[in-house]
This record gives sequence, structure tokens and C-alpha cells, in this order.
Amino acid sequence: MGQKQKTHEREVAKILFMQGFKQTEIADKLGVSKNSINKWANDGHWEVIQKNLIVSKSERLSELYEELAELNASIKSREVGMRFPLPREADTRRKIIKDISDLETKYNIGQITIIARDFTNFCKEVDFEFAKRALDFFDLFINDQIQKQKWQKEA
Repeated sequence: MGQKQKTHEREVAKILFMQGFKQTEIADKLGVSKNSINKWANDGHWEVIQKNLIVSKSERLSELYEELAELNASIKSREVGMRFPLPREADTRRKIIKDISDLETKYNIGQITIIARDFTNFCKEVDFEFAKRALDFFDLFINDQIQKQKWQKEA
């Protein structure tokens, strides 16, 4: 098996793990040994990453809004006539606002995997065969998104 294929399998395994699949289920689905999945999970710190997915988008947004409020309060607390942001403050405010906008309008791989997991779990109760097909499509979609993000980082 080529290195590219092995890397692809590892990425798919990680995605499945993030969706809540057990290591044995992943090994069976991918036709890879359970020891390989366990090694990949340990080497890649998958459990830590999975726990970090739980830190929600809303928590991060809340932090950013607090930072923005503190910055604005600091600017407004100055003497009358000096209540405009200094260049460094204005730059910081623009960056915080951009981060807020990005979080509110974009999604990441973690969010996709959570939605995929929740959707396929729902579908399992209604139509198990459809859930399997939907999961296959989510796998393709997530892999596509991973490749696009890698390309964007390289550019």
C-alpha cells in the first residue's frame, strides 16, 4: 500500500473516530488492523482532539464578544474628546470583528463531523440502509473539505 493511500485511510479513520465510531468499527469499515487504528489514534491524540470539538463555537464567540466589549469600554472610559481608538486598538478591534464574522459564517471539519454523526444516528433509527449510504457521502464530503483546506493552507 502506498504512503498516499495509508495517509488517506488514516484521515478517514480520524474522521470516523471524531464522529463517535469505536476503533473496532473503524478497523472493520476500512479493512485495517485494530492495532493500526489504535496506534494512529494514540499518535494523533485523537481523544484530545475529540474533546476539543466539544468546546463549542458559541463559547468561542462569547469570549470574542467579551474581548470586544472590554476594548470598547476601555476606549469609552477616556476623557471626552479622546474616545476614539488608537491605531493599535482599531486594528485589534477589526481583527476581533473579523474573527467573530468568520465564526458566525463559516464551518469547520469538526462541525461537519458532529453534524454528520448526529444526522446518521438519526437516520439509523428511520432507515439503516440510508444511514449507511449517507455516511459514505459524508465521508466523501469531509475528505473533500480536508483536501480543500490543505490546498488553501499551502497557497
